[in-house]
Amino acid sequence: MIIELLQGSFPKTENPGLESTDPRFDEIVTLVQAGKQAEAAAQNEAILADGIYDIRLICYYLYGYWLDKGLASLFEVMNCLNNVILENSDAIGPVANRDKILEKSLDWLFRQVLKKIQYEQKKNTPLWQQWQDCISEDEVTKIWQSGETFCSSISNSPNEEARDLVNLWRKVEEWLKVLQQLIYHPPVITQTEAEKPADDFQSIGLAVVDKATPVAIDAQALASKVNGVGAESSYHMALLIKKLAAFELLLQQEKLLRAALVLDDINQTLCAFDPKLYLPKMFETFVRLQALKIEELSVYSEQRGSLEWQVMQEWFKVDLDSFINS
Repeated sequence: MIIELLQGSFPKTENPGLESTDPRFDEIVTLVQAGKQAEAAAQNEAILADGIYDIRLICYYLYGYWLDKGLASLFEVMNCLNNVILENSDAIGPVANRDKILEKSLDWLFRQVLKKIQYEQKKNTPLWQQWQDCISEDEVTKIWQSGETFCSSISNSPNEEARDLVNLWRKVEEWLKVLQQLIYHPPVITQTEAEKPADDFQSIGLAVVDKATPVAIDAQALASKVNGVGAESSYHMALLIKKLAAFELLLQQEKLLRAALVLDDINQTLCAFDPKLYLPKMFETFVRLQALKIEELSVYSEQRGSLEWQVMQEWFKVDLDSFINS
C-alpha cells in the first residue's frame, strides 16, 4: 500500500471528492461493510492515485492500511490525517456538508480502531501478543505526538462533534497506556533524585542565558523535574513542563509575542487536561482494572439515574470509608 499518496500537497480541483452516486463509492462501501478491508483499500488506492481525495475514502484507506501494517503504523495514520486536515483541507471532498462528513468519517475510523483493539485485548489473541512483542516505547511516543497535533488542530472548533473526536482519540491513548504498561517499565528514580529541588531554570532543563544565546533544553533534566513532583515520567507531562519553563524564559527575555503563543497553547492543554495522560502512574491500576472488567461494569452503568444509584451516590459522597467497608 502506498501511504505516500496521502503525504505532501494535494492538487486542488473545482469539485473534489466522489459523488455519492458514483458506482465506485458504492462498491467500496459494500466491501468495507463486508469486512473486506484489503480489497476496499486497493480500490481506494487507485482513486487516490488519480488525484481524487474524498475524506470518506481516505478514512477507509487508512483503516485498511493500519490493519495491514500493524499497530505501530497508527503513527503514519495520524500523520496522514494531520496532513489532510491541516495542509490540504481545501483539496478534500465532498464539498457539500464537508465539515459534517469529515467529522463522521473520522468518528468511524477511530471507533473501528477502538473496536478492533478492544476485541484483540479481550480475547487475548495472538495479534494482541504480537502487538506487545513488536511495538517499542519510542513508537508509542510517536503515536502520542501525532495524536496531540491532531487534537490541537480540532480542539478550537465550536462543534460538539469535533470535541467528541478528541475524546475518542483520548480513549485510544488510554488503551496505548495499558499496552505500554505491559511492555515497558520506567527507570527507577532514587529518593535523592526525586527530592532534588527544582527552583531555577537550570533544574528543569532550561539555561538562563543572554537574549542572543540559543536556549538548550535537557530532556533528562525535564524527566527529573517530572519525578520531582511525584509523577512517572511521561511524554505529556515532560512536554507540559517544558512549555511552562519556556513561557517563563520567554517572558524573562521579553519575547512577548512568542510568550503569548506558548501561553495560549498551555491554556488549551489545561482546558482539555486529562490527568491519566500526565500522571499515568497514579492511574495505572485504575485504567488496567477498568479495561479488564469493562464488560461486567458496563452492566451496572445502566442503573445510573435509578433511585438506588442516587442513594448510593449520596452515601459515597458523605462517607467513603463507610461506603467501602459496610
